[in-house]
Amino acid sequence: MSQELIELEEEEYTSPLTAPVFKRILTLLKPHWKWVLGFIITIMLTSVLDAYFTYLNKQIVDVGITLKDKPALMRIALTYGIFQLLQAGFVFTFIYLAGVLGERVQYDLRKMLFNHLQELSLSYYAQNAVGRLIARVTSDTGRVSDLLTWGVIDTTWAIMNITTSFIFMAIINWKLALIVYTIIPVMLVVAVQFRKKILVEYRVSRRTNSKITGAYNENIQGVRVVKALRREDENTKEFQQLTTRMYKASYRAAWLSALFLPTVQIIASVALGLIIGYGGTQITIGLMTIGGIQAFVSYLTFMMWPIQDFARVYAEMQHSIASAERIFKLVDTPAEVHDRPGAIAAETLMGEIDFEHVDFYYEDRKPVLTDFSLKVQPGEMIALVGPTGGGKSTIVNLLCRFYEPCQGMIRINGRDYMDYTLASIHSRIGIVLQTPHLF
Repeated sequence: MSQELIELEEEEYTSPLTAPVFKRILTLLKPHWKWVLGFIITIMLTSVLDAYFTYLNKQIVDVGITLKDKPALMRIALTYGIFQLLQAGFVFTFIYLAGVLGERVQYDLRKMLFNHLQELSLSYYAQNAVGRLIARVTSDTGRVSDLLTWGVIDTTWAIMNITTSFIFMAIINWKLALIVYTIIPVMLVVAVQFRKKILVEYRVSRRTNSKITGAYNENIQGVRVVKALRREDENTKEFQQLTTRMYKASYRAAWLSALFLPTVQIIASVALGLIIGYGGTQITIGLMTIGGIQAFVSYLTFMMWPIQDFARVYAEMQHSIASAERIFKLVDTPAEVHDRPGAIAAETLMGEIDFEHVDFYYEDRKPVLTDFSLKVQPGEMIALVGPTGGGKSTIVNLLCRFYEPCQGMIRINGRDYMDYTLASIHSRIGIVLQTPHLF
């Protein structure tokens, strides 16, 4: 049990974004392209209006206040109010579309996964923990849905904020805009480097946490063995080492996270100094206005938001991509037992059952049945008796074609039962399980 818990915990890994995976993720949006188009357009329009409001603020300062042009000020105020209402409508629209789109993607994924799980053979379930499969259908589908909705929102918003801010800065003063824009690559490099280091510590913390979970489980479930063997001191020492390792990794991650924002702010302060210094000289020669400097400061803030949030967004995207890879891996898993080409539906299964020199194993080099032969005549009643692990249940599983022989053949009605469709075999063989499961 503890090993299963550890495996489930360690599945919280991250994956880099690769073109094939990204392309396949995007195919999930194809049936909903109209919603996606409206969703992205409204986000872009909202971002453009954000940038335009800052430009209107510049006009208020330069025209309405500095020049004391009251009619112009009223026109700007009216424009401001109209566009605020328009933006409110855009915000409502893209949040609504994001919610609907997310639910539709989750619905498609869960339906696809559930249908595929129904088709998989018993061998797949024997090799995979139930908790892992449940996680595929629940948490992983949710993460992929978030990637295709809120991940798109964060990414589109960031790109549009930086782009529109630069465009409006260039309209106001293109020389100062170029100077400020040289700071952006520096911020991005810093964000990427911090992101890498924070993720390394985060992964160490997650792996250690999974081991701590396993240690808790082992000690609680095996408390009698622990006390019988007097392992309290050893277990305490091992647990102390694990918690210390997790503390150090978490501490380093917290320290890096705390250092990241001030570092970006220091770089931004350099850009702010350039705006004030260069902009001030431009004002003295009439090439810049007070409202223009104010707008530059606001646009710099707009560009800082997505960069500051870059580490969080990128980490969440990696988690979502890892979830998508796990989903695709499950969907791409073929059923080991499936219909042969040209299989026919069995009308009846009333004839002789014949196991001919059947070999079977669940794992390589661990045979369960070796050269097994058995004939059962119509109407004959037999009992399979033997020790645990002797292959009794395996024989029934093979007869029901939950598994297929590794060697040899099983005939029903004198014909290889793999010539029949699975559906016709399963619908004509009754089985009473040791542990009934009612739906």
